[in-house]
Amino acid sequence: MWNHLSKGNKLILLASAMAILSLFFTWVDLGILSANGFQQQGYILLVFFIYPVYQALKGNKIGRMAGYISAVGGIVSIVAFMMSKTGNILGQQVNLASTGMYIFLIAAILLTVGIYLSRKEDASASYTDASPLSK
Repeated sequence: MWNHLSKGNKLILLASAMAILSLFFTWVDLGILSANGFQQQGYILLVFFIYPVYQALKGNKIGRMAGYISAVGGIVSIVAFMMSKTGNILGQQVNLASTGMYIFLIAAILLTVGIYLSRKEDASASYTDASPLSK
């Protein structure tokens, strides 16, 4: 199955696996206290990966609006989540976001690139299939 997927779809699946793995890393770190993605309810953000992964596995085209809304929604949500972890400690403003959140952010960016590549490959395949020379 893996060999039959386009580069964009492979990147979508890789980004999704990366996002899931990020949940096991530390998302918030205060030095003596830390919490992983499950404790921070980061799994809720995986909802943005559902549509692109489903379409990639089924081999269907990813809709432009739905695909990009999913990807950009994931990026905006994780950035907002990271910003919500900013606070004051002993008069200093600190951001407690840790490794897992940054890995999830990279995964969301890779998801966007994967959707772009998948759509580009689908468009070029459709163009080639419609060409009279391809028959």
